[in-house]
Amino acid sequence: MTSMNKRLAMESVLVTLLFIIGFVAWNVVQGMIMTMNYVPDLTNTAAYGNPLQSKVAFGTIIRWDTTAMIMAVAGFVLLAAAYYGLRSAMQRWTKQY
Repeated sequence: MTSMNKRLAMESVLVTLLFIIGFVAWNVVQGMIMTMNYVPDLTNTAAYGNPLQSKVAFGTIIRWDTTAMIMAVAGFVLLAAAYYGLRSAMQRWTKQY
């Protein structure tokens, strides 16, 4: 049985955190760009007969239930384990040659 490389395990967790933070940051930037470029079509709004919206809802409502939390943690652990497995395999492969 091989022991776990602690430095590689910490690197796996940090890379996974950076990946998730980057993904969230990209979604925020993309939302900001879409908001800046949005131009409402006010000329054709009266033709539909619907009154203009008087309140604006920002963001989304996320209800974190137990299943969502378990899935998020499991996804994090699987991504970190996949990175750890790939890196340790690469280290073993490079030491052979």
